[in-house]
Amino acid sequence: MMEGGSVTLTCSADANPAANYTWYKEHEDSPRASGQMFTITDFRAEHSGNYYCEAQNQMGRNTSTLLLITSSGGDTTTMIASITGWTLLVVMLILLLVFCLWMRKKKAVSSTTEPHEPREAVEMDLHPEYEDLSAQREDPEEQEDQV
Repeated sequence: MMEGGSVTLTCSADANPAANYTWYKEHEDSPRASGQMFTITDFRAEHSGNYYCEAQNQMGRNTSTLLLITSSGGDTTTMIASITGWTLLVVMLILLLVFCLWMRKKKAVSSTTEPHEPREAVEMDLHPEYEDLSAQREDPEEQEDQV
């Protein structure tokens, strides 16, 4: 039975004259209800258990077999939702921690390497024969004095 729902139990007996119906919950002394039908509205876990009816007239009485009603739903659904939520939270926190550690490591590695040389200096190192030419072009008067 789903929690929060309602359940109706019906008892019938072939009796002449018509039988009085009384509903009991197992291990309880006082009756739960009287009448051919017994309805539990807003079913909760505490309503779970074995129920039986007793039919009685002037000729005698007869008791039905036990009927087990169990709660399934509300508490289980809530528990599953709670576990799922906590699991997602833990996974997200682990991913965040891994990301932070990765960024920290990346930052540490980049700060220990030397900064790159300017692009122009690298090009000049690749073509050393042009260094002499650039020095000659800088001051044409010096070139005449040297000759």
